[in-house]
Amino acid sequence: MAEKKPWNILVEDQLIDRLNTLAPKAGYASGNEFAADALDIWAETLADLMIKFREIERNAVKHQREQLLAKLRQVQESGTERRK
Repeated sequence: MAEKKPWNILVEDQLIDRLNTLAPKAGYASGNEFAADALDIWAETLADLMIKFREIERNAVKHQREQLLAKLRQVQESGTERRK
């Protein structure tokens, strides 16, 4: 099992009570154990979501750029045709 190290984090009493209440329901011996597992799972999930969001964002920007360039070419072509 991995070495465990204490973290000094400030948490509201309400969250501690909630973790202690939910821990046995979720099969954990303590709220602390439950919190550590939940934090680990949440960190992995959040990282995956952030990576996916950045990918979606890049694709959206790329698509917008392509659309704007196409419109710009269209405007330039119509301006060239008018001059003739």
